[in-house]
Amino acid sequence: MNMHKKRIARRGAAFVCAFGVALSAMPVHAAEVKSLEDKTSNLQSQLEGINQDLVTLSNKIAETEAEIEESNNEVYRLEASLQISRNNEEKQYETMKTRIKYMYENGSETMLTMLFTADSMGDFLNKAEFIQNITDYDKEMLENMMEIRQGIETQEEDLKSQQQELTDLQSQLNTEQQNLQAKAAATSTDLATVNAQLQAAREAQAKQEEEAQKKAQEEAAKQALASTGNNTSGSSSNNNSSSKPSNSGSNNNSGSSSSNGKYNIPSGGLTPSKGRIWFNGHTETYYSQKVLPGAGLNIPGRHIASDGTIRDKDGYIVLASDDYPKGTVVETSLGAGKVYDSGSGKGNIDLYTDW
Repeated sequence: MNMHKKRIARRGAAFVCAFGVALSAMPVHAAEVKSLEDKTSNLQSQLEGINQDLVTLSNKIAETEAEIEESNNEVYRLEASLQISRNNEEKQYETMKTRIKYMYENGSETMLTMLFTADSMGDFLNKAEFIQNITDYDKEMLENMMEIRQGIETQEEDLKSQQQELTDLQSQLNTEQQNLQAKAAATSTDLATVNAQLQAAREAQAKQEEEAQKKAQEEAAKQALASTGNNTSGSSSNNNSSSKPSNSGSNNNSGSSSSNGKYNIPSGGLTPSKGRIWFNGHTETYYSQKVLPGAGLNIPGRHIASDGTIRDKDGYIVLASDDYPKGTVVETSLGAGKVYDSGSGKGNIDLYTDW
């Protein structure tokens, strides 16, 4: 048990060393990935800022349009007021012309008659004041209406000037909005490009890490195989020097080893004592039905072969692999096998045995 633990410890140390060497030899893409991640973050921040500017600008455009609409309504109202003022001014002017015409056509006799028929000096002054009031009223009304009309015209001109300024502002804001939209589209395109580059860099990095790990496993398996072979050779030498096999004429002495004295296992392949070997581009281990019965496996014609492997009706060794789909035929150190199970780990194949 202690020797087994030591072998496991040596294999683990060999794997760690091999993996470290593979990683140090691997091209480093971490800096490229980090740079692309920074670019992605920067572009995302820029795009968010542009979108926020677009929201602010859209709100300002809506406010300007509302102000333009309100200004238009005010202009319409002033134009209506101006028209009413002009009509009143025209009416007042026509009334005054009629009165002046009447006075002109009847001469000054009517006014003189009105004055000279006064009963007293007070009546005379009152009539004279009345005539003057009529003249002053016409003049005042006309001047007042002219002032009102001029005020409305001035206000209308101011509103139209303000309206033009708002229209110019709206045009400027629309131009800024188009520029921001174009900038947002360009930034989105750049972001998509950098994201694609980042994905490719991550995939390349993952692939290199996987290849490095695979090389490390291969190197560790080779070192473990060499270590196991040396230990097995030393054990055999010690056994041969202390005693001879009890069955010197059996197949076990002619290049075969036996796990329990009843199975003939070909030499050079996987054995109970060589529990892990390198073969055909992968490592090989075994799992025993004495420990893992495999009751859930559907193995037609399941039986134990003369070498102690569990086989199906076609004579294929039952295998477990994470690298091949179930039903795949794979060549092993003990012959052809077929995958029925998984859980062996990447780069490794488990042979089902009765050892």
